[in-house]
Amino acid sequence: MRNILMIVVAIVLIGCQSTSKQSVNNIAGDATRLIVNISNVKSDEGQLLVMIHDNSADYHADLNFNDPKAQYFLKKAVVPVAPNTVVVFENVPAGKYAINVIHDEDADGELDRMIFPFLGMPSEPYALSNNIYDHFSKGDFDDALVELMAPSSQIDLSLSTHLSKVTGL
Repeated sequence: MRNILMIVVAIVLIGCQSTSKQSVNNIAGDATRLIVNISNVKSDEGQLLVMIHDNSADYHADLNFNDPKAQYFLKKAVVPVAPNTVVVFENVPAGKYAINVIHDEDADGELDRMIFPFLGMPSEPYALSNNIYDHFSKGDFDDALVELMAPSSQIDLSLSTHLSKVTGL
């Protein structure tokens, strides 16, 4: 019964989040080298999916990385290197972006989710910019926004499972 209540609450909260396809960046900023430093990589299995979003609709879409309907400002799939992987994006316009990383351990292009005991809870490690998380959803786009400034910006993200974020273990 508790799991059903959690699912209903999650659906309501997700439905309350406003989404827009409009970029948060009104003008294209100067070309920036973005360095995404991903720590706490536990294995070399699968792939790391790095996604950069400039609008809330695409941030909340959660489509498969390879789905032609999935829209990202920028994206890269890279081979994970434990314990730390560095991913570099060149010529990113300076501005505000939300960044998320999934350690796609089975290389299926999406964040796997639990069926039991916590229906829908992500089971693969992930990280969001500003290290945000929400018990029932991905978290708010505005809370994940980071400012990239030319000529170079570095974002540090630490992978963990949703269960470890919730329990603190």
